[in-house]
Amino acid sequence: MTLVVKKDDLDPDSVTGRLGLRPSAVRLPGVDRWNPAGDTDGQWRLQCDERTTRIFSEQLDVILRAAEGCARVLEILRAEGCETFIVISGFADDDSQIVFSGEDMARISRLQTSVKIIPNVNER
Repeated sequence: MTLVVKKDDLDPDSVTGRLGLRPSAVRLPGVDRWNPAGDTDGQWRLQCDERTTRIFSEQLDVILRAAEGCARVLEILRAEGCETFIVISGFADDDSQIVFSGEDMARISRLQTSVKIIPNVNER
């Protein structure tokens, strides 16, 4: 699970300073050497994965607490043309489920950010 800030001319160091959070990864604007035909926007990412916890609700809580702590700055970044969103990705099979509590949905709504779910349905 990842909190993402992106923009075509994003300066990741500036985002780090403004949010007061150390990112898990950044990408400067331009062609990605691993995916030359892909997105060229600059990105700032804060990730929570199975190294922190394997429990979905706990990962979501980590990301939401971080975002809530800098919600005003995220709002300003959006006003300046940045896109902010939470990415949920992982392996899925026929009976995979993601459960959001009502409180989770309320927290996401208050942040005024979107959630992108990217399942990997390749057979393992």
